[in-house]
Amino acid sequence: MIKIEKTANCCGCTACASICNHNAITMQPDALGFLYPVVDENKCTDCGLCENVCAFNNNYDRSQNLPQPIAYAARHKDMHEVETSRSGAAFIAISDWILEQGGVVYGAGYTDHFRVVHKRAVTKEERKEFKGSKYVQSDLGLTFKQIRGDLKVGKEVLFVGTPCQVGGLKTYLRKDYDNLITADLVCHGVPSQQLLNDNIDHYRKKGVDLQEDSIRFRTKMSSQTQSFKIEFGWFFLKNQPYSDSPSKKAYYRDPYMFGFIQGLFFRGSCYKCPYAYAVRVGDFTLSDFWGLGKDARMELGKGVSAVFINTEKARVLFEVMKEEVAYEPREVQEAIVGNGQLQRPSSRHPQYDLFRRLYPRYGLAKAVDMCLRKDLVKIHLKGMIEGVRNLIKL
Repeated sequence: MIKIEKTANCCGCTACASICNHNAITMQPDALGFLYPVVDENKCTDCGLCENVCAFNNNYDRSQNLPQPIAYAARHKDMHEVETSRSGAAFIAISDWILEQGGVVYGAGYTDHFRVVHKRAVTKEERKEFKGSKYVQSDLGLTFKQIRGDLKVGKEVLFVGTPCQVGGLKTYLRKDYDNLITADLVCHGVPSQQLLNDNIDHYRKKGVDLQEDSIRFRTKMSSQTQSFKIEFGWFFLKNQPYSDSPSKKAYYRDPYMFGFIQGLFFRGSCYKCPYAYAVRVGDFTLSDFWGLGKDARMELGKGVSAVFINTEKARVLFEVMKEEVAYEPREVQEAIVGNGQLQRPSSRHPQYDLFRRLYPRYGLAKAVDMCLRKDLVKIHLKGMIEGVRNLIKL
């Protein structure tokens, strides 16, 4: 039976719980809300399936990968799709083709007022919910079993998720299906739903009425720069962005997003992620094209996706759906340069262990404040220095 001796060795992909024919494994939260498999020994037959299906290691299947990935800068031709997406809406173009074949798309959406879960979509209207970044680990629930059912009846299926979720799905299925397309996202790491819920409560205690469309984890970056300078995901409260000065970076004013950016409370496995490299587990890899060169025809600020073609299946599908996107081939290294998690996992903040001790006692906002005060001082000092330099230039 599966036994998690070190929590950093489990990414919570649910493959072990999904493969168990005796329903002996349930996913249970730890003190920070991260889900881990727990075995009911009275139901377990010690068949070993759960151990064999664990995908979180460096030996993930690369047998279908091309010798080298192919990289494109891409943007959907429908600017409404781009404006309502966080990058170039390449996901929309890929998923449109799947849906037009009568297929099914699985992606992260919301339920029960901001709880992030993987959902099944068979129409473009249902698929809309999967747009936009969601900086929290989605609950997969019975998704893997649903996908297997769709594949067995011959439906075209697109699954989009973090690379560890894609890896978990592939090992759960235990065979390659011609009618399955996977797309892994370039992921910084994931906080838990419990931490997100605590942050929502933090605002409610301040009297903020959060509606279903109140939260955006990030907005488009400025069109005036090609650097990693984005109005990075803070809680965008409807009609009242949580910032008292347009000259201040708003993200550090939100406990959840400040902790996210600083790598303070990701799932332990995120800091040793075996998928955070250029050789990927999905057919496609999707991200923003942060490293896009100045010679590119596309303007990064309007939203440009980096699309990595990792397998022959992805190459064939891109040829079919590329009429829906403006695109240009780019060097793979150029696409990698601006994406740190295509080079290495996120770094664990030095106060990570302290946060784990403080959070159960003090809650999210206070624990983040106690752990990141020095970081905040550094940010303010850096801002002051940059301000002085700009004055000198004038």
